Amino acid sequence: MKSSRVLNLDLNKMRLEDLAQLTHIIEDEMTKHLNEVLGLRLTDFNITIGAEVKEEELIISVDVEVKAYFTDNLNLEAILDSALRRAFNAAEQFLARYRTGNKHVTVNSESCNCNSR
Repeated sequence: MKSSRVLNLDLNKMRLEDLAQLTHIIEDEMTKHLNEVLGLRLTDFNITIGAEVKEEELIISVDVEVKAYFTDNLNLEAILDSALRRAFNAAEQFLARYRTGNKHVTVNSESCNCNSR
């Protein structure tokens, strides 16, 4: 999944610490969601998040690997999409403090390694 949104951010105000905090917010929200939805079926997961400001864009990439026991009525793609929406909603709330000018935000989520047992 790859998407982009205009959030009108003043990226000149962002520091490395802010980017680190942003990645932690995304990771925490995704972790909470996976634990809430999958519970004991979740055996292992790895979330890798990158955030950088490049040419007046904030680029966020998320790579998720999930190992879990699934039944036929669970759709991993839908669960991950929901986790990403939750995480990026929290990220937008955090980024609201940087809103002013016309800056563009690109959100990338391109890699998902999903294993079920």
